[in-house]
Amino acid sequence: MHELTSENTAEYLRRSGRIAADVGMSVRELSGGVSNVVLRVDAADREPFVVKQCRERLRVAVEWFARLDRIWVEHATLRVLAEILPESATPRILFEDRDEYLFAMTCAPDDSETWKTRLMRGDADPDVAARLGTLLATIHGKAPGHPSFDPRLLDVSLFEELRIDPYYRTTARAHPELRDEFDALIAAMSLAEGSRALVLGDFSPKNILVHASGLVLLDFECAHLGDPGFDLGFFLSHLVLKRIHGVVSDEDQLRLADAFLTSYFAELDDRLGSHADLTERAIRHTAACLLARVDGKSPVEYLDERGRATARRSGLALFDGAPNDWDEMHQILDRVVRSAP
Repeated sequence: MHELTSENTAEYLRRSGRIAADVGMSVRELSGGVSNVVLRVDAADREPFVVKQCRERLRVAVEWFARLDRIWVEHATLRVLAEILPESATPRILFEDRDEYLFAMTCAPDDSETWKTRLMRGDADPDVAARLGTLLATIHGKAPGHPSFDPRLLDVSLFEELRIDPYYRTTARAHPELRDEFDALIAAMSLAEGSRALVLGDFSPKNILVHASGLVLLDFECAHLGDPGFDLGFFLSHLVLKRIHGVVSDEDQLRLADAFLTSYFAELDDRLGSHADLTERAIRHTAACLLARVDGKSPVEYLDERGRATARRSGLALFDGAPNDWDEMHQILDRVVRSAP
């Protein structure tokens, strides 16, 4: 495999016959590629598109490798989501190159920016959160039974490599008093068939583009058939972390979480079993993810020492308090965050 760069991608596209030799072209690398090379191509004879190639070594401070074939999990997920979500909610696949572990997809509108960027400047729009709740519930509820569901999404080994081990098991080693809690949480992700969903595994503000006409969801290499509570906890922990960082107010964080959860459960109905059971699991995943983003292999980059301490206390307080509903979870988090030194 030859890793693509902004300097050699034009040559690759011409050599592979994707773009004619006489067509003008420019290529630039897009930001945020921790586990992949992501390049925007502007060619004179077509709309802009994006080439995404898997990277074996992830761009994090510690040594972290992952299998190259994870890109085909994302490829399979995009094909499923194209069938169940509104047309513009995910990129559309244009071509693939199995030997080079890459595929090309449509480009988001030029006015797109990540929801993380908006949140970091204090733009906490609950309408965005509500729309995300509807989209995630649609994915969780409809994908597993759809004819386009790919059997490769039954494989949880990549989720183990990219989330369970670097997030949960690494964090459990940093908190040996919680080892049994983490072991139980990991074991509980093997749900009965009627409760499993297509779990994205990376449903976070950095992977959500917001533009004038809507939203675009990105990055699905952790997708698998599993516990939807993980996606809920992973997402909610990001909202809490933005509050701890101080870019989202206490009140706005609660409004975002409420809008997201209300629309999620309204769309989901009872397709994945008891809402109470799912809620309880999601709260435990919120606690685990808060700890993982300070003591796991991929700590959140924007928190200072005080913020990391508050996030750690928040996760520990949730494990200790063991709330079983959202109001109680928010009350525990509110006490911890407001009392932070």
